[in-house]
Amino acid sequence: MAEWHALEAALQARVTGERLAHTYRVLETARRLGRTHGADDGQVAVAALMHDYAKPLPPAALLAEAVRLGLTPDPVERAQPHLLHGPVAAALLAEEGLVTDREVLQAIASHTTGRAGMSLLEKVIYLADYVEPGRRFAGVEEIRAEAERDLDRALLGALNNSLVYLVRQGWLIHPASVEARNWLLQELQR
Repeated sequence: MAEWHALEAALQARVTGERLAHTYRVLETARRLGRTHGADDGQVAVAALMHDYAKPLPPAALLAEAVRLGLTPDPVERAQPHLLHGPVAAALLAEEGLVTDREVLQAIASHTTGRAGMSLLEKVIYLADYVEPGRRFAGVEEIRAEAERDLDRALLGALNNSLVYLVRQGWLIHPASVEARNWLLQELQR
């Protein structure tokens, strides 16, 4: 894995302005949530810092990079290529040798849609991105507070909130988000 200053330099060459400010808010939020819930601080920091590495790419470029990198975009990702920014970021970071930790790469890849079987690190990054202090939408305060107490319940709230929003907008829903929600609901009922 690259040194911290090399990661920051690579990130800042791609991500600027409000997106960069968002990244640092996610980093701060993720480190706090990680400490609260026992996640590895080094993994949390790298995943949070690099989670939006591919976000600035336009839709056509995200799709082209996904194909070039050997990813197989599903129909929802082809229709909404912005959903590929996590998987493309993970694949680019691995290709460039900046991040080699598979758990960190998985957390980056799944930070937008979630997935069934999410690890502690994945939950921390997903929620930090969702509740960082710059986020302002209905329900975020409750999920932000819950994330401090119970990651799984906060994650379920975030997934539920996102799915309801997508349905109300009439937008496509990534199957991984539905699978993540169903998996988590079953876990919480055990």
